[in-house]
Amino acid sequence: MPKKYHIHPRPARLDLEYMFKFDITRGENCINCGKCTRVCIYEAHKRRQDDPRRMADPNTVVCRNCFRCIQECPRGALEKSLDPVFAAAGGDFWKPDMLISLWKQAEDGKVPVSGAGYRGPFTGTGFDGMWTDMSEIVRPTRDGIHGREYISTAVDLGRRLNHLVFDAGGRLVSRVPDTVSIPIPMLFEVPDGGLAPNVRQALVKAAAEVGTGVIVPAADITGDLEEVAGSLIPRVAPGEIERYRGVIGKARLVAIEHSDALMTDWPQLRLEIGKIGRALPIVRVPAAKDVEDTVARLAHSGAEIIHIVADYCGRETGGPGGPGPQPHLPSERRTLKDIIRAVHLRLVEDRIRDELTIIASGGIAMAEHVPKAMLCGADLVAVDIPLMIAVGATLCQKPEKQLVYPEGLDGIPVPTLAQRMVNLTAAWHSQILEVMGAMGIREARRLRGESGRAIFFEEVDRDTFGRLFLPGGSDSKGEAVSR
Repeated sequence: MPKKYHIHPRPARLDLEYMFKFDITRGENCINCGKCTRVCIYEAHKRRQDDPRRMADPNTVVCRNCFRCIQECPRGALEKSLDPVFAAAGGDFWKPDMLISLWKQAEDGKVPVSGAGYRGPFTGTGFDGMWTDMSEIVRPTRDGIHGREYISTAVDLGRRLNHLVFDAGGRLVSRVPDTVSIPIPMLFEVPDGGLAPNVRQALVKAAAEVGTGVIVPAADITGDLEEVAGSLIPRVAPGEIERYRGVIGKARLVAIEHSDALMTDWPQLRLEIGKIGRALPIVRVPAAKDVEDTVARLAHSGAEIIHIVADYCGRETGGPGGPGPQPHLPSERRTLKDIIRAVHLRLVEDRIRDELTIIASGGIAMAEHVPKAMLCGADLVAVDIPLMIAVGATLCQKPEKQLVYPEGLDGIPVPTLAQRMVNLTAAWHSQILEVMGAMGIREARRLRGESGRAIFFEEVDRDTFGRLFLPGGSDSKGEAVSR
């Protein structure tokens, strides 16, 4: 049995302010009795150091919203209100609570526990309308994660044989393709817009520590990243192979941007990469409306690893030309969940699903999205924005996407930033193990395409109420319903 994979989180706090949900204010009618200091177990209230007779301003950062100080104040001098920065952050997909949760996980690598249980949502778009099978969580002995049983989160990237051929003497004739194994079903990726040098170095350093790879534009790969070249996945256009042959030659994987010409030029391009080194090529395909057709054609052309790239909210993009707006309404744009399922089922129909690796990205915002994406049919995911939130970035969706980095981030040491990314990965890894353990799945490779181990709200809703509410009075199979 291989040694258990473990990520080592360590406390890594940033001396940078982050948003908080509520703002606590102390009114002029405060009598400095200090009762709030005694009832608050989180030490949000303290006396001033320069004058212990008076109360200091409340420390909202450590507040856990128990409201006990509000209730216990004899003069009603404390008041809580929604922080305006919190109210303006995020949007319909990236909720402000989600940003705070990611920030806290990055501090120490622990999964935040609210004590209130899971409060939804059980319906919604994308992964919110998907529930995973947790039947094994009722076992008398839950030792699968922390005890004797071994749960592997490792995945392989590359082409796999669907059968082996032996000669008359019993010798293997089939050529076994090269593959790259990583211990977690997650790649890192540099988000669009570029990064400060120390943040980029931290991202690559964190990827190396947890044993995964990071997709970086080849133009951004500088000499200070040479020591972790094995963790770099250069991202290039088809015509830039020769220009960046130096970094490609040292890499295990290389990401190629999709183009229409790639369909016919792929065999020659694959041969060109093979002459430079042993890097396995990944084809990055925008999650356009016809992405399943594109993926199928690439697979039949010999592509081994295909990366489906949705927009930052996990929705369809504008097509092969770029991530622009779709010509159809936003409400009609498929989510990443549906995109992955469509691609997976198309490859199953073509009887080639087991021959290639599918990476999914865009809208991977929470730990639960990783196993859910794999249940839909992906082999692994790529993560970008959550890693930026780990180092203090905030995200606003309206009026347009804006990833805001905190002032002073460029002065934070690389090891501190890298540790926060490692901590976030550790928290996600723990949650993935919990989901797998609760499902009774001992190997991440078995998650792929196991949609029968999940419940999809829209399918339940259609099967339950479709006979009554579908247009024309038809049931889920299109049969007329008598009234």
